[in-house]
Amino acid sequence: MSHPATKSYGPPLGGGQLQSIQALRAIAAAMVVIYHLVHAENVYGGGATFLGGPAHFGFAGVDVFFVISGFIIATITARRFGSTAGALDFLGRRALRIFPLYWLCSAAIVLALIVRPGSLDPSIAEKSILHSLLLLPQEGGPMLVVGWTLTHELFFYTLTAIALAACSRSRIPRLIAVWAIVLLLLQLIPTHTPWPKLLTSPLALEFMAGAVAGLHWRRLSARHAWVPLTTGLIWMAVACLWLADHPSHGQTDGIRVLAFGLPSALVVAGLVRLEAEGRIQPPRIAVRLGDASYSLYLTHVFVLSLSGRVWGSLDATGTSIANAAFVFSTGATCCVTAHLVHRYVERPMTSLGNRVWDWSSSILAGAKH
Repeated sequence: MSHPATKSYGPPLGGGQLQSIQALRAIAAAMVVIYHLVHAENVYGGGATFLGGPAHFGFAGVDVFFVISGFIIATITARRFGSTAGALDFLGRRALRIFPLYWLCSAAIVLALIVRPGSLDPSIAEKSILHSLLLLPQEGGPMLVVGWTLTHELFFYTLTAIALAACSRSRIPRLIAVWAIVLLLLQLIPTHTPWPKLLTSPLALEFMAGAVAGLHWRRLSARHAWVPLTTGLIWMAVACLWLADHPSHGQTDGIRVLAFGLPSALVVAGLVRLEAEGRIQPPRIAVRLGDASYSLYLTHVFVLSLSGRVWGSLDATGTSIANAAFVFSTGATCCVTAHLVHRYVERPMTSLGNRVWDWSSSILAGAKH
């Protein structure tokens, strides 16, 4: 998932964009695409296999996104604590960032259910449209399969807004520590329904880890910034080796937090510190793909489904070479589609939403005075 966040992150680099974060978002989004390509190859690959092994760990891209989200939110809210108006503004802008494109993609699924219901997984028709559109917890997640991560994002945003309204910034480290302890204790209580699962999910620890990195990355010296970066990368590599033969490659919330979430926070802190010191410069193409990562996250499932059906209908898969062509061409199409959607749909909608929000906020502010 690309996680939805603004392109400019404010104070960390003197108002400039954190390009290393954008590049990391591109990597995380590509990981999720590769993970879903594994499934697409299983369905449309004619029995042959090109992807495998490390590709199964593409799901960890979601864990990277959650950490990035925590980092960004800790950064952009640094000067907004103690204000109810600031909390509402934060929550409103987050909603404007998430929902328009998500609703557009969800509408495509609803339309397909109406026009060609047999073309989709029957389980989709059983899901609540209202719960899906509002990203409320429900069994099996929303109609748009990747939307479950956005439900976790909204939960984190809501808690952040409450903290912005009720706390000072100096209390945030203690608040995070208390939340983490309570969450760990809640793991002792079994949960079986959607809401309790969300409220007690250990995945929230990944947002917390990212927020801690966002609060403290400046304390790293430039000389030592490579230490958390390399430690995090080695940590994840060892986790992949350890989980290679594990059922589902470790896709339980607790395992993925330990294996990929916590080390991702080290990677993020190290990368940002190195960028701040001018030690690294991410490739421009990675930054551009990072800009479009939310579009990539939401639209790639449509591209994979359409491409798989086309290749399957042509009987063009079934060998390793043919499947490699399917994987690379489909992955490239996902990226191109995401760039176009970002440029001509997502970015204009976000810009319009922000303008309307600014206008309405100014009207309300004027009415109060």
